Amino acid sequence: MIDQATTRVVLIEQSDDHAVFAIPGTNYRLHLTTPKPLDDSPGDRVHGAIRCNVWKVDTVSPGGAYIEPVYGRPRRVQGRVVANDPSANTIVVEVCRCPILAVLPDRWRAADIPTGARVGLDIHEGAAFTPA
Repeated sequence: MIDQATTRVVLIEQSDDHAVFAIPGTNYRLHLTTPKPLDDSPGDRVHGAIRCNVWKVDTVSPGGAYIEPVYGRPRRVQGRVVANDPSANTIVVEVCRCPILAVLPDRWRAADIPTGARVGLDIHEGAAFTPA
């Protein structure tokens, strides 16, 4: 599951507890918390996982994959489920070639969300990047 959630992003800037990452080939600039300052320099490609806690899940049929807002902390994500882990109640959502590991609240079960489903997720503050 973690392998499917590993992504490659570009480090733009960082401080002690957060960093700004670009998704290659897009205009996205994701502001994510980090467990500690990264050993990488701005402009370096970094491997790791983006993890977020979800407060709402919507099944969607039309529409593309996106992260809102384009600049800032992720608040809404829409994409295709590429993996699920019922024991951890998590799903991996592919958005713009960037997998995001989503921790679902108790009222939604990962087992009920099949791979290939298109979902929209409303995200709590505190989405994090953990280096691989």
